[in-house]
Amino acid sequence: MRHAPARRGLLALAALLPWRWAAAQEAPPLRVLGTGAVEHPVHDLIPGFTRATGHRVVQATGNAGAVAARIRAGEAADLVLNSAAQIEAMAREGLVRGESRAELGRMRIGLAAREGAPAPDIATPEALRAALLAAPVLAYSDGSRGATTGIHLDRLFAQWNIAETLRPRSLLFQQGLAAVQAVAEGRAALVMTQISEIVVVPGVTLVGPLPEAVNLVTPYLGAVATRATDPAGAAALLQYLTGPEGTARFRAAGFAVGG
Repeated sequence: MRHAPARRGLLALAALLPWRWAAAQEAPPLRVLGTGAVEHPVHDLIPGFTRATGHRVVQATGNAGAVAARIRAGEAADLVLNSAAQIEAMAREGLVRGESRAELGRMRIGLAAREGAPAPDIATPEALRAALLAAPVLAYSDGSRGATTGIHLDRLFAQWNIAETLRPRSLLFQQGLAAVQAVAEGRAALVMTQISEIVVVPGVTLVGPLPEAVNLVTPYLGAVATRATDPAGAAALLQYLTGPEGTARFRAAGFAVGG
């Protein structure tokens, strides 16, 4: 008889869990606003989260600067996924809850060519510079529109004094995924963007990461939006994305996770 209260508690909890799952199904979906670098891992993880919790999720994507601008403009979101620099800035501005921040992983920039095309030598900064100057058309994301990769590459091209040479034969895109698709379609010879955006597009081959001396390592974080309508649900989703299932999926996408 000493265990009867405990048994009653377990029975009550078991009865409550289906109710919570059903309530999550009836609630408005969680709104996630994130960058292209994390888009596909998150997309693949959402069904498992929904099966486990009952929470439905809708996902919207932009480049790092655009995501931050949309939050500043008042776009509704429960969970924000962005570069560490943007998340830190939004935390200082009170747009995301600083205490909720968690790292999803760290990503490098890679270079890709069309599948079947010769792979250029990019083993050293000098070889990479030569490969870019030899390419008829380059594709990358637009730094002037807030893209993390584009901002870095614009600075690198200026440092190498090749910005004006490359400008007439560069195709710029708001997001890296569109730049990769331009290579797959034959509209550009080479693309440089986050590796996680390269590996999901058929018809392109990842040549490799840029040389470490000129690469950019970008940590990506998640944080609950200050104006979230379901902060508890957003926190649960972020915990799932950084848990065992999320870690495995982000690592498979090319992210460095943990350590």
